[in-house]
Amino acid sequence: MRRKNRKKFVYLFITFIILGSFLIFLDLILRPAIIKVAESKTQLMATKIINEAVQKNVSMINYQDLMGIHKDNDNRIVLMMPDTVLINRISTQTTLDVEKELEKMETQGFTLPLGLVTGSTLFSNTGPPIRIGIIPVGMIDVTMEDEFVEAGINQTKHRIYLNVNTNLQIVVPFLRSDVNVSVDVPITESIIVGPVPEWYMKFNSQGEMTVPGINPRMGE
Repeated sequence: MRRKNRKKFVYLFITFIILGSFLIFLDLILRPAIIKVAESKTQLMATKIINEAVQKNVSMINYQDLMGIHKDNDNRIVLMMPDTVLINRISTQTTLDVEKELEKMETQGFTLPLGLVTGSTLFSNTGPPIRIGIIPVGMIDVTMEDEFVEAGINQTKHRIYLNVNTNLQIVVPFLRSDVNVSVDVPITESIIVGPVPEWYMKFNSQGEMTVPGINPRMGE
């Protein structure tokens, strides 16, 4: 009787060791996959939120609203000056909208089927759901930026866009990972015919004007 009990105990012990080893093996394989898929999903969700927030606040904005153009008597552009009041309003409202929607993400989170993280197309929608939590970390940085791009002979394209940068933390059972989300969303653009003025008021990181400076393109 004792021999049978001892043999049963050995079988149970071996089974426990095999099962434990298998679970550890699965954990080592699935842990990076879970993090990778969760980070990708979080990036997509946050990017969608940022794009929608920006479009909501600039849908009725055109180039002339943001940039004042001053010309001389020969109709040549001599000064370009951004509307700082409007820029600050857009940046502030966009920050508030993104913050509000990210807070909803934190409350709702999302789930991933276990089959999705295995990389199998056949079983991508199968398996128990894995709950993913999202926590906004740090500030939401919204800046308006611009760039000049050559657009043809004697033509320059002036692009204006918002850069939105924030950090999120994804939380999986026993796992955490930080995700940086940085999105450039185009707002408006215009073609400048003729040379870009040597002097113009530039955007800075607060959406305000700097003192007149030399257009960096002029030195190229």
